[in-house]
Amino acid sequence: MWPYVVEWGWFKIGTYGVMMAIGFLTASWLLARDLKSRNLNPAIADSITLMCIVGGVLGAKLAYMLTEAQTFVWSDLFSGSGLTWHGGLILAAALNVGYFAWKKLPLRVMLDTVSPVLASGYAFGRLGCQISGDGDYGIPCTPDSLDRVFCMAYPNGIVPTHDIVHPTPVYEAVANFALFAILWKLRGRIKNPGVMFGLYLIGSGISRFLVEFIRQPESRPERFWGLRDAHLIALGQIVLGIVLGLWWGLVKSPSLPDYGVFPVAAESPVPAVTRQRRRKGK
Repeated sequence: MWPYVVEWGWFKIGTYGVMMAIGFLTASWLLARDLKSRNLNPAIADSITLMCIVGGVLGAKLAYMLTEAQTFVWSDLFSGSGLTWHGGLILAAALNVGYFAWKKLPLRVMLDTVSPVLASGYAFGRLGCQISGDGDYGIPCTPDSLDRVFCMAYPNGIVPTHDIVHPTPVYEAVANFALFAILWKLRGRIKNPGVMFGLYLIGSGISRFLVEFIRQPESRPERFWGLRDAHLIALGQIVLGIVLGLWWGLVKSPSLPDYGVFPVAAESPVPAVTRQRRRKGK
C-alpha cells in the first residue's frame, strides 16, 4: 500500500487525494470534448467539475456525519476520513441540476454528457481507496475457495489489516471503468437524449448494490432485511434509472435534437460599415 505520495513531517499529500484529482481532471477533459462534439460551450466543463468536487466531498462528509458517525462533531467536517459515497452523489447532482437550470442548459443532454465521466471519476476515487488502504475493505475471504485468488491483506494501509479480504475498491473501480467505456461508446448512438443517464443510474446502482454485500459493515447500521443505507440508495438509483430511461426513451422532447447534437450556430455577418473601416485601416 502507498498511503501518502509525499510525507515530510506534518506535511502529507495523500494518495487518495491525488487519485481524486486525477479523476476530476480527466473528467473535466472528457466532458469538454463531449460538449464540443455536441456544439455546446466546452468552457462550462470546468464549472461542472468544480461543483462535483465541492458537492461530492461536502455531501459525502455530511452524509457520513449524519447517518454513520457515532457522534456529530463539526471539526470532523475537515478531517480526511469518513466519506459516504451516496451523500456526495446527491449533493453534487443537486448543485449541477441547479446550475443547468440557471444557465438554461438542456437538462437531458447535460445529464447524458456527465454520465460517462461520473463513472470514470468514481472509478479513479476507488483506485485511490485501494492504493492508500483507507479501510473500504471487503469481508474476509473463505479459505480454499476460488474467490481467495482475488483477495489480499492491507498491512501498510492507512487502516491496516492482516486479514485476507475482498478488495472491494478494485471490484468497484473495474465495474465503473467498464460502465464508462460502455457509456462513452454509446455517445451519438442513442437518439433520445436522457436515456444514457438512465443507463448510468442502472449500471452504477447495480454495481454498488452487489458489492455492498461483501463490504465490511463497519459502523454502518442495517435498516431492514439486512440492507444498509448504501443498498437502499443503490436500489433507488436503479428504479429511477429505469423510470427515466423508459420515459425519456419513449417521449421525445421537440426542443431537443436527435442524439443530443445541436446544429452549429451561424456566425453573424460583419456589417458593411465595419468592413469598410477595416479596409481603410481604421
